[in-house]
Amino acid sequence: MTLNFSDSLTSSIRTNILDRYDFLKTKILPPPSFEKTKRRVLHAVAVSDGKVINVFRRAGLGRREGYAAYDALHRIGMLYKEHSRESMPPTVPGGKKRKEVRGYTVQAKIRFTHPFYRFWHTFVEPHGEEIEKGIFEPFFDDLSENFDRYVSFTFEDLSNALIKQTFETQDPIFEKGNYWDRHNEFDLMARTTANRIIVGECKWKGHKVCKSLVSKLKSKCERSGLKPDYFALFSKSGFSNELRSSNDPQLLCFDLDDFERLLA
Repeated sequence: MTLNFSDSLTSSIRTNILDRYDFLKTKILPPPSFEKTKRRVLHAVAVSDGKVINVFRRAGLGRREGYAAYDALHRIGMLYKEHSRESMPPTVPGGKKRKEVRGYTVQAKIRFTHPFYRFWHTFVEPHGEEIEKGIFEPFFDDLSENFDRYVSFTFEDLSNALIKQTFETQDPIFEKGNYWDRHNEFDLMARTTANRIIVGECKWKGHKVCKSLVSKLKSKCERSGLKPDYFALFSKSGFSNELRSSNDPQLLCFDLDDFERLLA
């Protein structure tokens, strides 16, 4: 695979992926990924929020069949489970569960072990038969229509890497990633060695982030029982003047220029 940063994204994808489809599908991706049931699970992981029940529902599989497919793909190193960090209320022996948690189960998320797998099963594999025939237009139409949604997940991963780098020297982070509970879902929730909590939102949008997002984030934290030391905002399109001029020591704002530090 040859990457040239002077090439356009379209040219790079065509040269390194589409023109090498036959090689990639047999050499990089394990053969079981092309069995029908497993292929459905892989596509569902690629395009859903990753929660186990949503993956199986999207793949049209029951729990038994879904878990069998997951176990096989986990064994060959394609998928893994990210477990929720939600703390459930303690149960009292002989007592009833509180009303708000009755029937609620803490769910894990299914993740790909390598980012390329998600790209492949989001865009490439669904158009495999056409690509084999040299017909690339449906692939590029799909890519154009859904690229921003795809990149938004990657932006979350990079935001987690950036927040880890930011705190690396003064108070290293030992726990990071998405956080979800029965009330809300957060793009980022990190904890430092000094037990400081950072909660963040990542916005891959075409407009600047304004102060209302901070208010919404604080409201979500209150409902989820989180008490962050910092609120971190990551924005593709920058921030309003009000946010930029804020002197709030709890507020951390990162735009695209900040992500260049990850390349150093």
